Amino acid sequence: GVYQIVEGQNTDGIGMKNFSKTFHALGDYDINKLYVSAESLEERGLTADDLMPLVYEDEDDDWEEKPSVKIVSNAELTKIMSDQDVCLSF
Repeated sequence: GVYQIVEGQNTDGIGMKNFSKTFHALGDYDINKLYVSAESLEERGLTADDLMPLVYEDEDDDWEEKPSVKIVSNAELTKIMSDQDVCLSF
């Protein structure tokens, strides 16, 4: 869920691997949109400022770094997912 991309993760206390660095690499694999549920953030008392600053380099705009995280409503997320041929959800 949204906790996966909260800034400053420390998973030592729960014995889990910290995947934060993996999310920073998504732009290197042409993954430039990471959709986040606005309702999920709100339910957990989080805002966009709590999330990691994930970016991608826009090759059409002189490789300018742009934000990957797109905060959308659950209704928008449902539409986005239904419009896709393939969805990967983590």
